[in-house]
Amino acid sequence: MTSITFGQGTSEKNDPKKHPTLTNKKRVDNLNARPIDFYLNHKDIDTPAKLFYKGQYALYDDQETFRFLDGILTENAETRPFYLFIYSQAMIVTDGALAEYMAGVCRRYVEKYPCEFLLNLEDQTSMIDLEKWTGFIGFDLYDKDSFEKFVFVIRKKVKTDCSTRTLDWEKVKVKIEEKLDAK
Repeated sequence: MTSITFGQGTSEKNDPKKHPTLTNKKRVDNLNARPIDFYLNHKDIDTPAKLFYKGQYALYDDQETFRFLDGILTENAETRPFYLFIYSQAMIVTDGALAEYMAGVCRRYVEKYPCEFLLNLEDQTSMIDLEKWTGFIGFDLYDKDSFEKFVFVIRKKVKTDCSTRTLDWEKVKVKIEEKLDAK
């Protein structure tokens, strides 16, 4: 893993000493039945993502932060649990323009991996805050038409790929719709 020296290739906006409220505070021993070191030593996980996990990187509205937040959309099922965890932690500390960006990523993740999302709702380690997720998705969908299209796509995937999660999806759908109506 390469290290980042602040002021040399990384913005001071990402300096955890200057922006401690925008850093990760939660550590875990294991994710997805693997020790956390498996992910921290994984060559396919970005250095800023690892540093954010360790509390050594502050979130900012920049390409480096966007890149590791997009990690939850990866096709790599081996690294996605780590990216999901740090994404969930980023949701806790983010606001403003970064929160708007993350809302779109939330929606795309649920569209791409609805069964995985529903399964991880029960996992205490993943730390998915359903209120935040549904709020972000509701914000990103912005109107009833986009909501209905989103629901159609998800319902079809859940029915095909994880039909035992249909009731879970219906509960999530109701929460998203409530957030949409609250605007």
